[in-house]
Amino acid sequence: EEDVIEFVDRVRRFLKMPADAPLAFTAEPKIDGLSLALRYEKGRLVSAATRGDGSVGENVTANARTIRDIPKALKGDAPDVFEVRGEVYLAKADFLELNRRQEAEGKQTYVSRPLRFFAYAWGDASALPATTQMGVVAQFAKWGFEINPLMARFETVEGLIEQYRRIEAERASLAYDIDGVVYKVD
Repeated sequence: EEDVIEFVDRVRRFLKMPADAPLAFTAEPKIDGLSLALRYEKGRLVSAATRGDGSVGENVTANARTIRDIPKALKGDAPDVFEVRGEVYLAKADFLELNRRQEAEGKQTYVSRPLRFFAYAWGDASALPATTQMGVVAQFAKWGFEINPLMARFETVEGLIEQYRRIEAERASLAYDIDGVVYKVD
């Protein structure tokens, strides 16, 4: 709780905002997976890359095209250039079912395989479809992406802490692994 309070105070100081000025944040689970950047041009997926060393990532476009949660083309209007960022992860149930089938067929079980994707941020963009974090992520859903249903917007530290507790309480029953909670200025 003290870390969350300090984070909000640091953001206010950085933005030079008084304590009583309205300030909203989003809170969402931090997915335990692989960060991926998807570049769309005129609404079509043209490349997918891992974060790599922070400057140069691995081109994984062919692999990304096989993930059902990653649209090959965005639904509706989209900017000329838009980079959707998110996390590739393995749903626990998908993994268990895959290994059950492999074992039943006398085949080798996998360490990993059926991948999923949650969209949660953006990079390079010729235009933004909204002015807030929550608004842009809502547009991701309209374009055909899966977004995390536990992502929520809060205007108080108490709300942020309550969401942390909710996610922590649900952690064991989530369909995916998480590393904690991510807060972002909305």
